Amino acid sequence: GGFKVQPYKDEIALDGEIVKGWEDMNALNREQGSHQFEYVKYWKPRGVTCTTDLSIQGNIIEEIGHDGYHPSQRVYPVGRLDKDTSGLILLTSDGRLPNSALRGKYKQPKVYRVMVDKPLQEHHLEQLRKGVVITTVAQRSGSANAKALTAKTKPCKVERFSPKMNNVVQMTLVEGRNRQIRKMMAALDYRVVKLHRTQFMGITLNPLQREGDWTYLDANELQMLQSVIEKAAADDYCDNDYDDDSDDN
Repeated sequence: GGFKVQPYKDEIALDGEIVKGWEDMNALNREQGSHQFEYVKYWKPRGVTCTTDLSIQGNIIEEIGHDGYHPSQRVYPVGRLDKDTSGLILLTSDGRLPNSALRGKYKQPKVYRVMVDKPLQEHHLEQLRKGVVITTVAQRSGSANAKALTAKTKPCKVERFSPKMNNVVQMTLVEGRNRQIRKMMAALDYRVVKLHRTQFMGITLNPLQREGDWTYLDANELQMLQSVIEKAAADDYCDNDYDDDSDDN
């Protein structure tokens, strides 16, 4: 469930310090007492589909509603996680955020914990870091116009998760090709058993405890988002380099 507070009445403390102006950071209006925009993070369970199409069973809007979040505005996920992937996903009514976080040179890093079906060899980890050749199809294209891209993945950070778990790594990607991590592992003859996103744009799952939990972003997280949006807005650089905007998986 979420943590609910009443704007301009309740106080929010971070590490014992009162956070002033958190309502303005979250685009709250004192007179109307309502959100201009809503920003939440959700621990997406496996089996949930990142779509706003309510006709699709297991869509994220209905699922987060079952978990207690009932937005006052239309919200949508920032990027996507594959149905079989769990972990952090942001939802917002702020249309600026996807453009700022997913396009062009402002693409933001995403961190995943990846478990495969057998021990990962060190030379394969180095290959993953440098990039491997995979074929993906841009999800933004209609099925009739979709074009396959066969290319080497961009360099990424790959670290062993624990010395005791030789089949688990942490991967940090900025690139976002469709089912990228699964295809990178398959190119080296590994099968992904579990894929879980732990971080996006510096925002983590904390304080969420389990699948299905959600909460509004706190003051620090809202400031991170605002910084991303402002940097993108301040630069008139704009391209259509979305990768395929699948956030992997």
